[in-house]
Amino acid sequence: MNFDEEDFEYEKKEINKESGFLEKNIDNMIKKKIDNKRIKNIDKTKKRAVIEAVFDERTIWELGRLIKNDIIHHIEGIISAGKEANVYLGYDCDEKEIALKIYKIDNNISKWMRNYIIGDPRFKNIPNNTSKIIYLWATKEYKNLKRAYKSDLKVPKPIYVKKNILIMEYIGIGPNPAPRLKDIKNPPNIGNIMENILQFIKILYQKANLVHGDLSEFNILFHNQTPIMIDISQGVSIHHPKAEIFLVRDIKNIFNYFEKFEIVLPDPETFYYEIIKTQK
Repeated sequence: MNFDEEDFEYEKKEINKESGFLEKNIDNMIKKKIDNKRIKNIDKTKKRAVIEAVFDERTIWELGRLIKNDIIHHIEGIISAGKEANVYLGYDCDEKEIALKIYKIDNNISKWMRNYIIGDPRFKNIPNNTSKIIYLWATKEYKNLKRAYKSDLKVPKPIYVKKNILIMEYIGIGPNPAPRLKDIKNPPNIGNIMENILQFIKILYQKANLVHGDLSEFNILFHNQTPIMIDISQGVSIHHPKAEIFLVRDIKNIFNYFEKFEIVLPDPETFYYEIIKTQK
């Protein structure tokens, strides 16, 4: 950090006065800013753990700065809770929906993340500090989204990243987030969906020079009859030493999902070689 504890306390108080976001303690912030109805199926103890896992003091401070600087206006409620991050529905100063992905500052998670950072030529001088690894991971997802979005692929548009907070396009209608593909029992036009996802894998590799690394029906939203790929934080450069291993895993996951539908699937091995041939 570039500030000492005294500076931190002073700035925190100032942000509290100006933004109205920072409250006396985390419980007050939860009551005012978190939509309890969106997590009604989580019992009280687990609910508190879900919130406090990401809303530590410094993250609250960073959120206050984002509000102070008019980057966000407020947070409405939780969209999803995951092992590495929680995603929240928020609003910018134009009252437009945005998604805020807040990564957990967790030592065990940071150790797992290093496996996808080490070997990626885009990242040098990888830190050992837990917080800095998490911050690097957030930046990594932002950069991956930016590459994919510039390649005209269906991913949320990246908007801003700071420390462990990533702001991106919200995928949904009003307060209702788009469902994951896994939660749709009978997806319409399943053949078109399959083609779109296979094209995503191919273009991501050939044009954006990335491999998703964690692609499955769990990380695909279905919005306006179109699959939108998310959770690309694990994405690696095609020059990563394990890139082709991750590519094979993505292909297997997607083919396993579509095998349960009555559609004709291409040969996975042929598809794999179609993807990598331009890089050989």
